[in-house]
Amino acid sequence: MIRAALGTVCGGETYEPPAPIVRGVRIWDLTGSVHPQVWDGLVDTAGDRTVIPLAVCRDLNLAARDKRSTKGFDRQAKASLLPRYYVRVGVEDIGEVSLLVYGVERPSVLLGRDFLSGLLLLMDAGRSQWWLGRPTCVTRCLLPFLALR
Repeated sequence: MIRAALGTVCGGETYEPPAPIVRGVRIWDLTGSVHPQVWDGLVDTAGDRTVIPLAVCRDLNLAARDKRSTKGFDRQAKASLLPRYYVRVGVEDIGEVSLLVYGVERPSVLLGRDFLSGLLLLMDAGRSQWWLGRPTCVTRCLLPFLALR
């Protein structure tokens, strides 16, 4: 499980108010070749899909599966035609997930709901803390009581 303070800087971009930022995101192609760089990832609960830097796709010589029209990842309302790639995205203490992601010119990763599926995300903005991990029997039992406080 990851436990961290909410952060304001991710990949050189500033977020106000602070947001959950995962340090140490790794990206692999499906054959197991890992990209040498370790990335920051912004937890993007509003994003359907995970978005990775296009530089990763080039460095790993990934072939685009297809291109899809999408909007919102860059805070603009205009839709863009973007390539999608199959990769594995991993975070220490959480594990790896095979995903179909968008490749975009950006300095960090956006961890969308496809990555978050099956994980438990708790955020206490008043205390500037957040937690991300796999749900356990204990967290499933305690969560309803935590929501009532």
